[in-house]
Amino acid sequence: MQFIDFELEKLKEIPKYMTKWNLREKDYRKIVLTDIIELYIIEMSKVEKYAKNSKTDTWVKYIIGSEDINMEMVDEDIKQAQKVLEDISNDEYEQYLADLREKYILDMNNIESTGIRKGIEQGIQQGTMKRNLQIAKKMKSKNIDIDSIVEITGLTKEEIKKL
Repeated sequence: MQFIDFELEKLKEIPKYMTKWNLREKDYRKIVLTDIIELYIIEMSKVEKYAKNSKTDTWVKYIIGSEDINMEMVDEDIKQAQKVLEDISNDEYEQYLADLREKYILDMNNIESTGIRKGIEQGIQQGTMKRNLQIAKKMKSKNIDIDSIVEITGLTKEEIKKL
């Protein structure tokens, strides 16, 4: 199950907040690989608009923390889930574990974004270096003096002499 806090463009025309998807073969779309694996997408921005006060609607509203849910009026399953959540929230060890999970997720996101940023920077540097080498090679073939090539490209004399 996937909760998303935005509307998917391809699902805008579907008048419900929860859609169910199956695995299908690309060329034979009528054939479902298995009915064991399903993907449910819940578009949170559509919940209030399309909810009909069913048990599923109540659970979804509970899970997303909707203000539009009266805990006095919900069924016993949700009350029991709320009690377990409260018990876990009051348990210091469980809070510690939840904090560690949150820290881990934040750390992984930070590592990923740092890696992406460094990869982009490295790619730009490599592209610039490659471009400067090509320019220096052309300039050298036109017999432009090495000092001018160094000044324009930022390459060292040794790098230019190797070309």
